[in-house]
Amino acid sequence: MVTPLTRALVLRWYFAVGGALLGFVVAIALSSTVTPQFRATSKIWISISGDAESSALDLAQGTNAAQQRIHSYLDLVPQPIVLQPVIDELHLDVKASELARSVSATSPTGSVVMQIAVTSPDRQRVAEITDSIVRSFSSVVQDRLDANASGVGVTVTQTSPAARPTTPVAPRTRANAALGGAAGAGLGVLAAFLRWALDTKVRGRDEVQELWDLPVLGDIGFDPEASKQPLVLRDARASARAEAFRSLRTNVQFLASRPEGARTLAITSSRPSEGKTTTAANLAVALAESGLRTVVIDADLRRPNLANVFGIEGSAGLSDILVGRVELADVLQPWGRAGLSVIPSGTVPPNPSELVGSPAFTALIEDVAALFDVVIVDTPPLGSVTDAALVSRAVQNMLLVVASGRVRRAEVSSSIESLATVGASVQGVVVTMARSRGARDAYAVYGADVPPETQRSHRSAVPGSTSEVTP
Repeated sequence: MVTPLTRALVLRWYFAVGGALLGFVVAIALSSTVTPQFRATSKIWISISGDAESSALDLAQGTNAAQQRIHSYLDLVPQPIVLQPVIDELHLDVKASELARSVSATSPTGSVVMQIAVTSPDRQRVAEITDSIVRSFSSVVQDRLDANASGVGVTVTQTSPAARPTTPVAPRTRANAALGGAAGAGLGVLAAFLRWALDTKVRGRDEVQELWDLPVLGDIGFDPEASKQPLVLRDARASARAEAFRSLRTNVQFLASRPEGARTLAITSSRPSEGKTTTAANLAVALAESGLRTVVIDADLRRPNLANVFGIEGSAGLSDILVGRVELADVLQPWGRAGLSVIPSGTVPPNPSELVGSPAFTALIEDVAALFDVVIVDTPPLGSVTDAALVSRAVQNMLLVVASGRVRRAEVSSSIESLATVGASVQGVVVTMARSRGARDAYAVYGADVPPETQRSHRSAVPGSTSEVTP
């Protein structure tokens, strides 16, 4: 199962990649500002020697004392008593306290071996400084501190002279770059997850399927010109969006072939401007082109727009039928030559919910279903009013339009719950304004070689084109 973190990374992988690159570059930049440091090391052996009159017990006690004292020797190395002679010998322009910060002494537990290390930006002299410290330490221990030990003497022997280093120990540019890249990638992953958690909008068909386990019947790409040319099956037949509506038509036909049947369907959304009316109109045109007698009804009696999309007269329509002012035949308007008819909303009534929830509306849907193969009903958004939920009781299928990047997850969930309250459910989702697939998909590339004059001639023959509209 895909986890939220995995989804966040898949959708926003560039956060992790960008963070890794940024961390890599910053680490290298910071490393380049650090002065290279070189290290030289030397090992010394602490031994115990006694005179001829010393007994074995005296020697054993002296050895144990030397092992215990070696811990004090570790603290002795960076002291001025050891470092000041080194500064005087080599004429170093530093204080003993400054030199002490670059000197370290270590020894394994229970061992009589000490290692003295010096770190310095001066690669040429760091080994010389290390050996000088060893000599000074030996002199202080043997000639001053332990010179008066009775019967037992401490001997300091250098077993491994310091060698001139060839490579710096700091900065570790490669290690820093790897660490910076890893840290940046980690921050990028965190940013991607936070961005996903804080972004409550629905992003694409995969999220719809995962969150609500609903089939996505159509995936309609984003088109900034959709408000100017809503009928893409008339105005841009060779476009990717036109093919997307044809694919939606095919899926709806399969939906209609289920055993329970689905000749009537309503299309709604969670909020305004998600493209439900455009979807209803283009789906109706596509179904009519396939040879099905199709009628599309504008049941949005609050903000009707279907008549404007088809370019027909909408002063009389559904509301007038429901109040008994006109008959069905008076407002049923054929559109084009492909068997498509349109019923506009008509006069905007003061009580839209009562009209679409009345027995008269249910009877009208039954009458229209007897005349046509497919009945499509355009309804208001579920998040605004209850009209769509009332319409769902009169139709067999409900399609929910979900605008990618525009509607929030909570709004979609609320719409699904609103339908469930009246005993209805969403049979399919149409994702609109999808940006992930781009405009130049395989179909767009395939149709790109069609000469412009051919497309114009095709458009003139399309049912419902400007010359074919029947008011």
